[in-house]
Amino acid sequence: MSFDTDRNWFYKIVGRDIHLWQYVQTANTSTLAGFRIKLPNEYYGNQLIYPNEDITDGLRIEYTSLNEPFIAEALEDMQVFADGTGISFDPGPAATISDTGDGFSDFAQGDKIRVIGSASNDGDYTLSSSGTVDEDTLTITGTFTTEAAGESVTVYQIPLEDSSPSESSHVNLNRMLSLACVDYVKAMASDLKGEIEKKEYYMKEFWKKVGDNDSNKRKTAMLYPIGSYAVR
Repeated sequence: MSFDTDRNWFYKIVGRDIHLWQYVQTANTSTLAGFRIKLPNEYYGNQLIYPNEDITDGLRIEYTSLNEPFIAEALEDMQVFADGTGISFDPGPAATISDTGDGFSDFAQGDKIRVIGSASNDGDYTLSSSGTVDEDTLTITGTFTTEAAGESVTVYQIPLEDSSPSESSHVNLNRMLSLACVDYVKAMASDLKGEIEKKEYYMKEFWKKVGDNDSNKRKTAMLYPIGSYAVR
């Protein structure tokens, strides 16, 4: 699938189903003998089409599990990843991942990682709290299958569940939605006390933050008609 999935692919969740469309800048098309062809004398422009039934390498949907309500780090802080064809796996005695490109410098002991693109070792792992974790080696708690470099492998950090949450823990949401949850809790507390005005205030703040979070994902353009003596 495309690298810029936010630009070229769109989805809508309907119950337990996901409806997927592809964004194209082309004319209306049809499929003939397995090939997508442009229909003559048809509309040309931007449109959404159904993708081919067979999506090469499948479709991966990434999210964090709802049964991990608290995590050790904020989602915005987990931008660590490394990829390339120089990543190999050694089963032991201490299971390690090695990178000839020295791309592991931002990982730290105790991080939870996800491996994708390997021949035999895709999955989630936790970096050892006592083993080597540096720019070219990651030691995990677990086992690997021996695999030489060659595959296009990606290793990136994912949320680490905090099983004993405290004031320093993070809700498994980004910062804006976490602040929205705080306002919601305040609204419910005010409702229990019979303070209706405070409840309404905090609910407005809650929905404002939810809206701000959603608007950050969208680019909106506004067009106005131009006319003589137009008043804005």
